[in-house]
Amino acid sequence: MDRLIILIGNVVWGPHMLLLLIGIGVYFTLRLKFIQLTGIKSALKYSFKQKVQDPTTGNGKGDFNSYDALMIMLGGAIGNGNIAGVATAIAIGGPGAVFWMWISAIFGMASSYAESALGVKYRQVNEDGTILSGPMYYIKHGLGWGWLAATFAFFMGIKTLFGTTTIQVNSMSLVVNKLFDVPMLATGMVIAILTWLVIIRGVDSIARVSSKLVPFMVIAYLLSAVIVISLRINEIPSILMDIVHSAFNAKSAGGGFAGASVMMAMRFGVARGIYSNEAGTGSAPIVHGAAIGQSPSEQGKVSMIGVLVDTLVINTLTALVILSAANWTSSGTSTVLAATSFESALGYTGAWIVALSSLLFGFSTLITWPYYGEQCFVYLFGNGIKMPFRWAFCIFMLFGTMKEAEVIWSLGDILNGMMAIPNLIAIVALGGVVIKLSNKNSRNEIN
Repeated sequence: MDRLIILIGNVVWGPHMLLLLIGIGVYFTLRLKFIQLTGIKSALKYSFKQKVQDPTTGNGKGDFNSYDALMIMLGGAIGNGNIAGVATAIAIGGPGAVFWMWISAIFGMASSYAESALGVKYRQVNEDGTILSGPMYYIKHGLGWGWLAATFAFFMGIKTLFGTTTIQVNSMSLVVNKLFDVPMLATGMVIAILTWLVIIRGVDSIARVSSKLVPFMVIAYLLSAVIVISLRINEIPSILMDIVHSAFNAKSAGGGFAGASVMMAMRFGVARGIYSNEAGTGSAPIVHGAAIGQSPSEQGKVSMIGVLVDTLVINTLTALVILSAANWTSSGTSTVLAATSFESALGYTGAWIVALSSLLFGFSTLITWPYYGEQCFVYLFGNGIKMPFRWAFCIFMLFGTMKEAEVIWSLGDILNGMMAIPNLIAIVALGGVVIKLSNKNSRNEIN
């Protein structure tokens, strides 16, 4: 069964998926006139202009302000994909995988803009006054394809239960087991209890914790990575050249690293990049669609900041730390490889940094993704599913302590791909609406 899961993961993330994701990103990049560059200044302005505003006094409907929306998105995106995911991609796909992560992020920013703008455009108000948003609503109300909306909601809900829970807990419990020899199941149980304490209270609790936790954990990790890189600054130019070279040429190396083909670098680079930043998969419009008082285009620009920070900044620093370690080719995979790489520069303190970052990153993801999955299941089954879903989410975390890392990540890849396909079809079909929303906002900014 494990080998079958890995095989299916490789099929789902074959050349067709890579071309689809990159191709759609290129399409929106051209149609939106390189919005990743032209819109970045206003994106920063929109992200922070409501930071101190009380969501209940905002203009227009919404559940939280744009700053909280960005923090929730980052909390969901910045997880162990930024540590274990990067390490796994490099261990299997070689240094070239990092280049393809960059490509997925650069063009993914345009895809994230498109889906988040549509999330605001087609959001609905629930009977309890909260916002309902996400691909299922713009697929249903924008295209009238109820069957495709249900397909997306089903796979994202399942991915949340079986993919998000197991991947995060697996990565977190692995590093705790390595450092302290604590049984993985024991770590999983503690994580499940802490997650339950936050998510059981709903989206207000998630937003409150994310807005405080995310900035702290991101800054702390970035500073640690920068310190390691500064100690090996002379090696960075050659590492960057190796990343680019390996993206287009087969890489061979000694030790435990058998070498990676160009296709492997692309497959794992794009897959892990997308798993990390989630651009085009449909998670961003669920949270950005619930933000207060922003136009669709403005909130779409805010979502681009999440992709930029997640992949072009955090993933890059993680990759440079790993590739600057002399023994990266024989130091395992997942969080173990990342911990060993930090440890080689900072001693035991480095391993502690990875352990703490893995726990904080994973926890931020675990308290955010139930909101995504819950929205999908509410679409399918109604409001009554909320509480049972929250309990099930915490219980399913324990399965992450029972499988090998490669199997866990392959399962996540499969479910990520299955939810991405309906969303990608929808945003292309609604591409004309995205362009109109962008042009309308551009005229308003000029005026």
